[in-house]
Parts: sequence; C-alpha cells; structure tokens
Amino acid sequence: METPITSRPVVGLLGATGITGRVALDHLLTRADEVGVEVLVGARDPDRVRARLDGRGPSAPQVLRVDLAEPATLAPFVARADVVLNLAGPYTRLAPPVIAACLDHGAHYVDLTGEAPLAHRTDLMHDRARAAGIAIVHTAGFEALPADILVDAARRHAAAAGETLRSADLVTRVRVPAGTGREEMISGGTAQSLVEVLRDPEPARLGDPAVRLAGLRAHAGTAVDPDAVRRCSPIRLRPRRSAGAVLAPMTPLASINPPVVHRTQALSPVAGAAATPLAFREATSLGCWGGTAGWARLAAAWLAAATQLAAVLASRLPHPVRARLADVLSRRLPPSGSGPQGDVLTGWSWETKGRFTTHEGGRFHGVLQAEGNPGYGTTAWMAAELALHMAQGVPETALGSSTPALALDGHLEALIPARVRIRLGE
Repeated sequence: METPITSRPVVGLLGATGITGRVALDHLLTRADEVGVEVLVGARDPDRVRARLDGRGPSAPQVLRVDLAEPATLAPFVARADVVLNLAGPYTRLAPPVIAACLDHGAHYVDLTGEAPLAHRTDLMHDRARAAGIAIVHTAGFEALPADILVDAARRHAAAAGETLRSADLVTRVRVPAGTGREEMISGGTAQSLVEVLRDPEPARLGDPAVRLAGLRAHAGTAVDPDAVRRCSPIRLRPRRSAGAVLAPMTPLASINPPVVHRTQALSPVAGAAATPLAFREATSLGCWGGTAGWARLAAAWLAAATQLAAVLASRLPHPVRARLADVLSRRLPPSGSGPQGDVLTGWSWETKGRFTTHEGGRFHGVLQAEGNPGYGTTAWMAAELALHMAQGVPETALGSSTPALALDGHLEALIPARVRIRLGE
C-alpha cells in the first residue's frame, strides 16, 4: 500500500498501548484536527492498537509495525514523522535506536525519561543534533516539565522588567482523592526506570545538579560553570518545615529536575541567563504541620528522604554490584505496563508554587496549577501538547540536546489544553 502524502506536520507516537500512551493517544486524536497535525502510531502489535481505535472510521490514524528490538522497522515510521513522541520505556534500554533514527531522518524527539545515563549520553550528542536540525527533549512529563517551564517563565518575567533571575524556590502539592492507595500512585514503568539506571554500566550521577552541563563549556554563548552550580544549588534530601507545611524531597527523585532547569539556563536565549548560576531548590509538600497528623507527615518525609538516599548510594556502587541489585529489583518490582488506570486517575489536581528573586533585588511569586493525576494524566497531556507544539516548528535556540522549556520557547498558552496554567506576579 502506498504511503499517503500529507502536507500537515506529523506526530509519531510510540508506546500507545501503555498506561500513559493510551491517554496521550486519546489526547492527540482529540487535538490533531484543531491544530492541523496528523497522528501516526508505531506499535509492535498494530492489530492491538487498531482494535482500540475501532469505530473511529476515516479519522483513525495510520498504524505501522515498529518493534524497538528490530531497529530496521523504525525507519519507515520515523521518516514519516516531524516529531516522535516516545512513551515506550524503560528508555535507557529502548530509546537509543529511536533517537538514532531521528538523527538519521531529521525528526524531533520527545520522551518522559528522567534516567540520568541516557540523558548524559544525549547531551554528548548536542552538536550532532544541532547539525541535524533537530531537538531531543527528555523529561517532558511531571519530571521535569513543570519545574523547567515555571522557572523559565520567571526568567522571562524578570527579563521583561530589565532584571536577571537569581533564585527559584518551588514547592509542589498534589491533592490526592480520598481512598487512593500507594499501589495506585506508582506505575511499573517508574520502578523499572530505576532498575535500568542501576543496570547501566555508566555511573548514574544521581545527586549532581550540574550533570546535564557536560560538554557545554565550549558551546558558544554558554558561560555556566558546573562547579558554581554545584555550590549554589546542591540537591538536599533533608525534610524541612516551611510556612506551616512539612516538606519532603521532590518525588519520585529529587535529582531529576535540577539538572534540566540548569541546562535550560545554560542554553537560554534570555539575555544574561547563563552569566551566573541559578540558586534552585524544590520540595514536595505533604500537608500542614501540627498535631498527630503533622508528626505522621514528618515521618513520611523522612522515609521518602531515606528511600531516595538509598537510591543515590546504590547508584554509586561498582557496576557488577549494581547490576546484580538491578536483577533482584526487576523481579520484585511491578513490571513496565502495570500501574494505575481508570477511575483511580480521576479527581486529582496539583500545583507548584514558586518564590523568585533577582540579582537586582526584585521579588515575585508564581504558580503552576494543573488538573489530573500528575504522573499518568497531566504527564500524557503535557507531553502530547509539547509534541504538537514542536510539530509547528522549533526555534534554533532549542536545537540539540534540549529541554521542555527551550522547546516551548515561552509559549505558555500551549499548555492550556493540557489543563496547565501559569501565573506570575508580585
């Protein structure tokens, strides 16, 4: 059958049968005609996807067979796409052939991974990706798009007043529906991502806020010093209390968002952004301090901190030990593709509040408000909207190993269909 010719930009989706992929596919199909984009789906089992799309008639997207274990099947799919939205993890193991195909065929790339080894290797391909005219964007979901976008919006807000952003202090609060259990909050994909990080021969570099600045010192216009970033913005896991709330380390890992925020600063088109390191801090609010509940929340914060510290220490073990530990965990943790779905994903909302200062003495606040389960509702919508936005064109400043904020380029209105809104002011 001949490949249909279309003049509309094409977003190619991988991982459409997973928990997040199903939500993303529904969102893309709802929005495609509105924004003038065609959706293409790649799947190892095309009939499974077609069965789910049964009833859409002529509006159903084309589905091609793509098996990530067979890189040759990627070429016909990626060659058709302007942007590839990859939701098939774990990414350290499965994403490299997809990224390679995007480099070969000139397609932008978006995924959700916070897996440090993969991001580091992508950063080392920065110049090659720029030469190919493409943007490679990891962490385009709850990790780390909200923090990255909010800080970038604050940077631009400060610049509009003739000032330069000095610090950003973010606190995220998730409103969980009553009766939601822990098993309904964490997917197998998230758990298996940590397994892949441990299994990777490359050191995971968890806990280093400057890890994504590798290779940028020689890049034109980049002046951020990694050592200065480490001094200015260390990643701390210790729980604390602030404004009457118990604050725990950012979930699922406090080490995911800071490197992305600092990479955006290093490559930001905002004048003066890269001149000095940003003092960045973030946390998760577990609720108000006070009474028996307050002590329980503080205990939960310490448990989260201890769990994350264990992950950091495990990532620094010799590779043979890490690999053995990964084998054990992979059998005991939920498998990829498992996790919350259906009614347990409804009724959620969340927000990230930011306090910002400038080098000139200015102070202002910002808030990002969102509807939906942050990991498996809003994440899918945000990633889909970013891919749709990139299909319309990517600025030159976002080419290379990029970030969500660089790719969005200040167009906050693009996130409104993802149920995300940002406000900045005094």
